[in-house]
Amino acid sequence: MKKYLFTVIFFFTLVSCEKVIDLDLEFTEKRIVVDAKINKHISKKDGYAKVIISETSNYFDNEINFIENAKVVIKELSTNNEYELKYFKENHYYTEIDKILDNSEYELNIFHNNNHYRSKETLTSSPPITSVKQGERESLNDEEIEIITTFTDLKNEENYYLFEFGEGNLQPARDLYIDGNEFSFSYFINKKKIKNNELNIKMEGIDFDYFKFMIQIVIQTNTQNGPFSTAPSSIKGNIYCVNNEDLNPFGYFKVCEFDTYSLKDINID
Repeated sequence: MKKYLFTVIFFFTLVSCEKVIDLDLEFTEKRIVVDAKINKHISKKDGYAKVIISETSNYFDNEINFIENAKVVIKELSTNNEYELKYFKENHYYTEIDKILDNSEYELNIFHNNNHYRSKETLTSSPPITSVKQGERESLNDEEIEIITTFTDLKNEENYYLFEFGEGNLQPARDLYIDGNEFSFSYFINKKKIKNNELNIKMEGIDFDYFKFMIQIVIQTNTQNGPFSTAPSSIKGNIYCVNNEDLNPFGYFKVCEFDTYSLKDINID
């Protein structure tokens, strides 16, 4: 069974006009942007938590304003174990978790500028990646090559997945019509995004809400600079401000299993 990916392209026609229009681009309201996750490999019991926090900025500002002075705590609600994340120079908060439980809720708490942000999620399972290979089909773009990924869907469940090809090249997917079956699909990637003829592929099991969230993110950003680099419009995530609902942040907190696969010796000629 084959899956065909379609890209919707919007064409804008610019008509010349002599009238000068002044745009008010002054930026006043700032919110935080959160990319938070707990990840566990499918073959392990332990995992890690990683949180990136930044601040919204002007539309034409290319710099990301990372927040370094927040307090970030993960709480495992069935045992009340708490993990405080440490900030690293790579612009993220991080901690290792010795055992990630299947059925427990994990609570994210962020404290910054006298505000408290919170979210709760449980672990979403993922199957392994069976294989990844380079395909032979040609794209309309000569700079792209085909990557074929195969996995076996989890049985008797409504499953959703997020694939990442290299860095920031994202493809959300669902198991409609393939429940419990082996499935292969094609992803076309630009040759320039493949380094040293090698490509790392990551597959995460995600829930329906995060699937919907990522569909919107991919459409708006086209994943060119990463899904959490800017907030182009108000996309509702699952994080809220406890003390002020007007300050609800952009972004999402997910708790996911994952698998990885490294495809080597890719022919990019």
